[in-house]
Amino acid sequence: MDDQANLKKIVVVEDEKYIMDMYKEIMEGSGFNVRAAPNGETGLTVIEEFKPDLVMLDLMLPGIDGMEVLRTIKKSPEKYGNPIIVILTNLSNEVMIKDAFYEKADGYLMKTELTPEQVVSEIKGFLHID
Repeated sequence: MDDQANLKKIVVVEDEKYIMDMYKEIMEGSGFNVRAAPNGETGLTVIEEFKPDLVMLDLMLPGIDGMEVLRTIKKSPEKYGNPIIVILTNLSNEVMIKDAFYEKADGYLMKTELTPEQVVSEIKGFLHID
């Protein structure tokens, strides 16, 4: 149990169960303490309770979409902490990318262009882990 306390904490917010489970498993296997949420509303609850170091956030979510989750977290650091937020999506639309950075996303990764191992490497980079 003490080991878990020292691990960097990540929340994966992803509505496609297979992808959510895959990223949760691969991030845990890479030494992170991971929680997952299948939609924006649950994601906000998990982020509030877990206070992660980093959030891997899909944009296309049922109910509260990823952009609204991003805005909500950034507006209320006293409630959600101040996690690094990395958008992990298949949307390559330039306007969406600009909007995400305008809303203070820390990174924007394309799921289709990266292997899960490359995503782990990128996440470690955001967390300054070798």
